[in-house]
Amino acid sequence: MTTIGDTVFQKLEQSGLRARTVSITRLPLVQEAVARLIRQGMISETLHRDWHFYLDTNKDLPAAKTIFIVAIPQPVARAWFEWRAISYPADFPPGIFVRADESRAGEILGSVLKSAGYSAVKAHLALKTLAVRSGLARYGRNNITYVPGVGSFHRLVAFYSDCPCEIDAWQETGAMEACDNCSICRESCPAGSVLSDRFLIRAENCRTFGDAERDASWWGGADRRHTLVGCMVCQDACPANRLYLNKIADGPVFAAAETESILNGTPCGQLASTTQQKLDRLSEGGIYPVLARNLRALISGQDLRRYAP
Repeated sequence: MTTIGDTVFQKLEQSGLRARTVSITRLPLVQEAVARLIRQGMISETLHRDWHFYLDTNKDLPAAKTIFIVAIPQPVARAWFEWRAISYPADFPPGIFVRADESRAGEILGSVLKSAGYSAVKAHLALKTLAVRSGLARYGRNNITYVPGVGSFHRLVAFYSDCPCEIDAWQETGAMEACDNCSICRESCPAGSVLSDRFLIRAENCRTFGDAERDASWWGGADRRHTLVGCMVCQDACPANRLYLNKIADGPVFAAAETESILNGTPCGQLASTTQQKLDRLSEGGIYPVLARNLRALISGQDLRRYAP
């Protein structure tokens, strides 16, 4: 007999997405796992506040019985910025900014559940914890989640549903066996975030977090992929990602006039509508100041001209 969950998984897989379910009764365990790390000082209060490790109970769908956790394959997106007869490549890491695929997952899930008399709403939760606890993913030593078939190149999203939890896939937290005798990500991390004496990284030192907290003086350099926001060093170096590194999605091309507007610090709302549409493909509006700041650092780095086509 085909269950509702089976139908949801099938529809999602047809679109290249993967999912698992856990019972809503597991929610306190997710909340406590993060709260315990905060109490132990393993996650800084600043990181908790700014990266939104949600600990609130479910308020959007009180009748929820099931949590769906979905992995959406998402390669690096590469945009180009034209400036003074040179085209500068700028990569955007997977899983951080683009929301279109997230909406698609919600639409597929909602359509299947609605036909059976149920509903779903987006859940703001500790997504990596859910992904690993459900068996959807495994941790790498860099604390990034890895999903079979896509490595770390994915985006996670969760949903509450009032449908019965037919499969509670809850399990112990696990890391990839390949990490047991590997320290490549620790050795390659330019910020020293990956530690040898504990599994949880110092996320507050990570350059991805630093984008929102620091000026652009630290940004760029030959030691990293030139992501316009965030950092890809540990993911680039990870052997588990070897098969997926060259899967780069084509992003928009910004003409010289558009690049000039961004470099001049034009507020996002005052940019040309076509420029705003291109930015919407890559990032949330709230990240625009960081994007503009780092673009200035990218273009001022003369060594990057060797990347020009």
